[in-house]
Amino acid sequence: MRLDLRLTHRCLDQLWCQAVVAFVFEDDSLLTGYLSRLNEKLAGSLTQLIDTHFLTGKRGELLLVASQERIKADKLLFVGLGPISSFSSETLSSVTRNVSSTLERLKLHEFGIMVPWIEEMKTDYAELIKSTIRNLVEYYSMSERGVADFSVKVFFSIEERFLADLQSLGQELRRYLDSSAADCTIVIDDSRGSVNEKV
Repeated sequence: MRLDLRLTHRCLDQLWCQAVVAFVFEDDSLLTGYLSRLNEKLAGSLTQLIDTHFLTGKRGELLLVASQERIKADKLLFVGLGPISSFSSETLSSVTRNVSSTLERLKLHEFGIMVPWIEEMKTDYAELIKSTIRNLVEYYSMSERGVADFSVKVFFSIEERFLADLQSLGQELRRYLDSSAADCTIVIDDSRGSVNEKV
């Protein structure tokens, strides 16, 4: 089994893959940050899902929708994280394992993910990214052990304000991956990308 990890500043809507994973909190910030950009690209359909309480952001909530060719990915998986006030790295770790299992059952082996970050969070953003990647590596190392021709490609969309941290984060993750038993590679894409350029 091979795990191909890519760190990028491209937004979720710019990633060419089978699916993108969008984390949603259970509060008034449902349509802020990168979710507002996704909502715009989806012609307001995210607003409709929220207004009809089809998407609430409750912890553990999973909602898979087709992108209808409005973004590069075929599908979007919205994942509830619960209220911001109770969010922690442990919450994200638990949810990440559930997301990995769901994507595996859906046979989606090429996906983009953006680790959430907002001002109110007390957790270090780089630590959240590292924790999420470790959880994915551990999950796929265990679930697909011995499957030589199996591969998973994961794009990690990183908040642009953390541009300066991308190289050092990549180096630290390489050291972790070198010490793990998994067959992993990590690539850093620090370009902004043109409209139709594939990563």
